[in-house]
Amino acid sequence: MLTGYRLEMIIGCMSAGKSSELIRRIERARLAYLPTIIFRPAIDTRSKPDHVESRNGQTSQAIVVENARDILKYSSHAVVIGLDECQFFGEDIIDVVLTLVKQRKKIICAGLDLDYRGKPFGPVPHLLALADRVDKLCAVCRKCGSDFASRTQRSVQSNEQILVGDSEYEARCIDCFEPPSEFQLKLDLPDLRTQEIIVINPHVVTQNLAKA
Repeated sequence: MLTGYRLEMIIGCMSAGKSSELIRRIERARLAYLPTIIFRPAIDTRSKPDHVESRNGQTSQAIVVENARDILKYSSHAVVIGLDECQFFGEDIIDVVLTLVKQRKKIICAGLDLDYRGKPFGPVPHLLALADRVDKLCAVCRKCGSDFASRTQRSVQSNEQILVGDSEYEARCIDCFEPPSEFQLKLDLPDLRTQEIIVINPHVVTQNLAKA
């Protein structure tokens, strides 16, 4: 009987090593002679066909699906199932994952937890709530060089939440992250340097009240 974690989430910004970690865990399952399979969404066209590919060159065979529910058609033989770029699958992936867990399978999901605005991405927050193991990976900030990049900075103008690409993004830490201007908090605070400061002498106030 399969033991251990049943739904694992590997999350973080771009270039954090999520796909590498997914491939590593799938390979460990294969070393244990467990039938495995990896799925990725067709909308992600960055990897070569029928593969999951990490930025450091690791690859593993995968089935590309148009719809999350197609996963159920191909997963009957597998005991351990990997889902790469899970943020692109849409809300249907939640019911699919719940179905697979009920079938006593182990699911390992990798994906972005935040979009280019720094907001929760697609179905990932729901999957995080269901998971019994969560690992959030950080990348190197491409602006300041710190090891704590947790945001994905978009460098092109677009209001679409999903814009597949690599050169259009870079990893940023929370201090260097610049969300789109329309989402920035702008407060019109007074400039104290230009304000006239009035000091009230309590003794003068008392005297004036006494005269009144």
